[in-house]
Amino acid sequence: MFNVIDLPRRNTSSRVHTQAAAPGHRLPEAERAVLKLLEDDWRQICSGEIVPSHAQLDPHALHNALPHAFLLHRTAPGAVRIRVAGQRLHDLLRMDPRGMSFGSFFSAAARDTVMDIVDTAFDGPAIVGLPMTASRGLGRKPMQAELLLLPMMDAQGQVTRMMGALVAAGPLSNRPYRFDIAGDAVLRHDTLNLPFVERRGIRARPIPTDKPSLRLVVDNG
Repeated sequence: MFNVIDLPRRNTSSRVHTQAAAPGHRLPEAERAVLKLLEDDWRQICSGEIVPSHAQLDPHALHNALPHAFLLHRTAPGAVRIRVAGQRLHDLLRMDPRGMSFGSFFSAAARDTVMDIVDTAFDGPAIVGLPMTASRGLGRKPMQAELLLLPMMDAQGQVTRMMGALVAAGPLSNRPYRFDIAGDAVLRHDTLNLPFVERRGIRARPIPTDKPSLRLVVDNG
């Protein structure tokens, strides 16, 4: 069954397509391994039955992924804060991102679209993977990166937490990076058809009708 999701965007030149795609397909093997480790641990916790609770996380099992990993907390649609962030994420922003909006990782042109995609990951709930790029400066090829989102429950059984990673390939310079959606990005959006406690207190954000839309066709099997 195919669902059509309309998301607002400001940069109408950006195009994101959805199809079956392995996470991190643009990245070198070492970076792909980080994403696989994180998702494998998430799947081991939930065992295909429920979305895991953030209290079940075992940092020792994620040792190699921790520098790239984060834990998010959503208090309302569009309001997503960074609760925990690995050292590599500190280095990307050149500051401690804890307590900041998750949108701080993205450029002004990409922020609205990415944050709407993040909302769909919470609301689905869904596993999301999105190829990203970041400028390295004039005359240099953009840095390749991958965003992975893995939904998690809070103590009340509501999906208000998100474990994930932003894995960027290559060495970093002494400058802050802000990420854009890759020009040929393939969006992975795997809706989880699992039993959940009814989610109360989080309302879906209305989609503005006066903005251009990014049309995503999602295959939920």
